[in-house]
Amino acid sequence: MSAYEYFVQLHRYLLWQTKKIRALERRLRALEAHLREVEAQPRTSIERIEYKFDQLKVETLEGTLNIGISPSGVGGTIEDFAVEPVKTVISKPEPALMRPIQEKVAAYLNGEAPETLKRLEQQYGRRLDNTYRQFILQDIARQTDERIRFYLQEKANHGYIPSGDRDEAVENEIFQKVKADIEQSLDAFLKHLPSGEGQM
Repeated sequence: MSAYEYFVQLHRYLLWQTKKIRALERRLRALEAHLREVEAQPRTSIERIEYKFDQLKVETLEGTLNIGISPSGVGGTIEDFAVEPVKTVISKPEPALMRPIQEKVAAYLNGEAPETLKRLEQQYGRRLDNTYRQFILQDIARQTDERIRFYLQEKANHGYIPSGDRDEAVENEIFQKVKADIEQSLDAFLKHLPSGEGQM
């Protein structure tokens, strides 16, 4: 290799090196600018949190309290710890007619309803054991108060104002409606009961 060729090759190498250094300097300036932006952003630092439980008066405590770590791991924002307002439910007194109607419905469920259920079993060719019958009637019993309230509200919406005394006509009317609902429910249940279910 001649001296001339050597200097040409050295010159090319120096040009390549100069380009590489300039590219690295541009990247370094961009990184420094980005670092300055990050450092200029405001930071939130929480130095110390003190819990003074002796100063709290807790009447009702519900939900989940996670101090330090959320259930799904680390993270979360301050909005995640917002407390939902608690609704205070003040129960309205039951209407005066509620109790007598409840008693009539309970007497029906304990007396006539099991016979109605057996009659419907025969009608639809089903045979239930006593435990299953009791389960069905107990399930219906849990829903009757809601139906009684519905019919009392319906009467009130149509202008009925109960007096302080018992109103047997209204009691009987609502009882008959609830009884009809029960019988309709039993009928629909047995009609759609798959064969073999509930049998002895």
